[in-house]
Amino acid sequence: MNFAIGNRWFRFVLAAGVAATMLLAGLAGAPLLADDTEAEAPTKTIKMTVENFKWVPKQIRVAKGSKVVLQIRSYDATHRFDLKKPYDLKVVLPQGTTTTVEFVASHVGTFKWKCGRPCGNGCPKMTGKLTVYDPEAPIDDEKD
Repeated sequence: MNFAIGNRWFRFVLAAGVAATMLLAGLAGAPLLADDTEAEAPTKTIKMTVENFKWVPKQIRVAKGSKVVLQIRSYDATHRFDLKKPYDLKVVLPQGTTTTVEFVASHVGTFKWKCGRPCGNGCPKMTGKLTVYDPEAPIDDEKD
């Protein structure tokens, strides 16, 4: 066998072996790098309903960094879940269905949501609040 042909064959087999190992590691869900230490954010799943001009629950409290999964069931009409800045969410909630809304609670504060679709005289009252707190902030137990 010619040395040049053998050398090419060796490189081909080596490259195929590396590619197969990476493919199998990826399919198995194994991290490709040993120092892949990024932790997955905690998930907060909340079941909600919207009906008769109100959200249930009307207030949600989550830790900063949490993945928030809202499973919103709209009973009486098609509504729209609008959570303004900094999240900028506008999700249509068709009547008779459950819609999943997902986002990461990346900003600390209290944020108002509302129904963004005119659906009757009670629409202006269809509001709720998302409170995102910093789990690493000190707790102030003192009351005035």
